[in-house]
Amino acid sequence: MNQFDVAIIGMGPAGSMAALLLESYGMRVMCIDKEKDIYNLPRAVTVSDQGFRMSQLAGIDDTYLKNSTILGGAYFSDSNLEIIGGSIDLKDFISANGWPASSLFHQPYTDRDIRDKLENSNVEIILEHEFISLDQNQESVSFKTINLNNQEENEFTSRYLIGSDGGSSAVRKQLGISQEDLNYNRDWVVIDVELNQPDKLGDKLIQVCDKERLATFVPSHLPFRRWEFIIHEHEDKESFLEDKIIHELIDKWLKPEEYKIIRKAVYQFHSVIANNFQKGNCFLIGDAAHQAPPFMGEGMMSGYRDAVNLSWKIATSIKNKLNTNLVDSYETERIPHSRFVVKNSAGIGELMEAYAEAETPEEVSQDLVQKGYGSFILPNLTGGLFFGGKADESMKAGEIFPQPVEYDREKIVKRMDHILGKNFSLISKSPLEISEDHYEFLDLIECKFVILENKYIEGNPWMKSFMEKDRAFLVRPDRYIFGSTNSNISIDMLINDLKMRIMN
Repeated sequence: MNQFDVAIIGMGPAGSMAALLLESYGMRVMCIDKEKDIYNLPRAVTVSDQGFRMSQLAGIDDTYLKNSTILGGAYFSDSNLEIIGGSIDLKDFISANGWPASSLFHQPYTDRDIRDKLENSNVEIILEHEFISLDQNQESVSFKTINLNNQEENEFTSRYLIGSDGGSSAVRKQLGISQEDLNYNRDWVVIDVELNQPDKLGDKLIQVCDKERLATFVPSHLPFRRWEFIIHEHEDKESFLEDKIIHELIDKWLKPEEYKIIRKAVYQFHSVIANNFQKGNCFLIGDAAHQAPPFMGEGMMSGYRDAVNLSWKIATSIKNKLNTNLVDSYETERIPHSRFVVKNSAGIGELMEAYAEAETPEEVSQDLVQKGYGSFILPNLTGGLFFGGKADESMKAGEIFPQPVEYDREKIVKRMDHILGKNFSLISKSPLEISEDHYEFLDLIECKFVILENKYIEGNPWMKSFMEKDRAFLVRPDRYIFGSTNSNISIDMLINDLKMRIMN
């Protein structure tokens, strides 16, 4: 019997992110996957500004930088590809997270690089093993796998177990966790091609609101491109995998001799979310916890948020022998946020249908417009590990602390998160007076004290608004703000509240 701090079932993007982070915190981690290697075709194609920031934390931002192309913008179009609404220009825009708003990547390239990093780490990797069952108590999780080559069973023990095993998650089923269907279920065909002329077709994502057939055009990382087309209920799904049909669908963009089909698949785009993300010492992340239509481009990003949120909480709990208050906040924080992403991803699909049916764009309900395209702005966290136990706008608790960047001749040379490290940080513009016992607590959780230099504040509208009142911010490892000082809340009150929440 082998024992680990954390066992991760499934080595897709979310599971790999969790493994990298947990290993970086000094955890004994094992990963189990039923496949022999990475999936060598693209599935996810977008990485957001927050996705890049999370990849910084995991040490894989270089992977995405060398394998991505910045998205130039997005809009809704009619059948002739003329703009009818929701136009967004993203060129040269650096967000409060310190990265472009959205970039396009080729997943096999990034997954290969991430897998190589894991194989060269201290993570124990067991491939071609399938999860069978688990049994848990307050102290640990015992689970069994089967070797798919020789059918031998193996048993392992870990303090915690993370189910990252996809939409049909065996871990979720074993835990008896049900799912809620949020009522968007449509069949679509997804087509990935490689272009003969890589720079052809532009850099904007287009939601094509054609009454005859809804479609999405995704620029992707050069020289690749993606199309998604809805399949009507009366149509034969399998026929949409025929090259002849694919050529007809793509005809308004390209002729067959201009590209090579590298992937074609029929999916049911659906919106489901698990009713629980945790049961005892077992957790769900990624598609095992939630599945959204791809219109918002946040499926993989939501899995990354799960992994980042959970990893530092598990590591802090184990290293400091804390009670369960900290890890239990994972579900409290992630379910409402994930639900928003799932519902509003479906909302974009519904908005496309409404545009397609309307005689003019003006006929489309503004409520539906806001439900759809307005949803690209993600909400703050609302409850969980924050001062007073809930987000507070006046303290910016529940918001992500901005990441300013340092430029040299208009080139970004440094991002602030490299200064903050991987644990809590206390950020201010000047030194703080903190009581001795609070210093000891902050040292225990490896909190970093950061006095912001003016070069990170001046010229950055987000930082200027945060730091104008000279307050101090207690920032969590995932860069969400625990709370801040103001006229009513002192630095000692802030620290004491955090101590109470994670130590009792």
